Amino acid sequence: MKIYCEHGFYVFEPEGIDDQANFEANTGHKLVRLGGGLTFAPLTNLPALSIKGQPYGNLTAKVNYCGNPAQVMRANGFVFDTQTKELVEVDKVKATLDLYPQINGGYVALEALPQAGAVYNRQKLISFTGVARWNNRQFILRTYEFQNQSN
Repeated sequence: MKIYCEHGFYVFEPEGIDDQANFEANTGHKLVRLGGGLTFAPLTNLPALSIKGQPYGNLTAKVNYCGNPAQVMRANGFVFDTQTKELVEVDKVKATLDLYPQINGGYVALEALPQAGAVYNRQKLISFTGVARWNNRQFILRTYEFQNQSN
């Protein structure tokens, strides 16, 4: 299954007929349809704009911004927390990642879907693309964006 995580907005693209069922069984996360892909249910209701001081998902928007929901999340400093199933401020994410560097420049995460905003090597993982491989329980990050921690 292909994975696209743009500033904590997760979209999944099945490559095989069993990908959704395998993802749900292996991660415990339920996915719903969004356009041509799949995502977490709370992400399907996010608007393409935020107004400073008004609700955006379960948080209050910090800025006025118009774009797709991932861009709005980036502008406001929000990511989706896969455990609580809510938006959180990226600076509030305290989770850490165990990533294993690969010769080709990618990373591998074992067992768990990488959390946007989690810390690896004193940097926060903000966005990534990759694939899930169920036979060896790996999430392979092919492209990624890290941000130096502000604190």
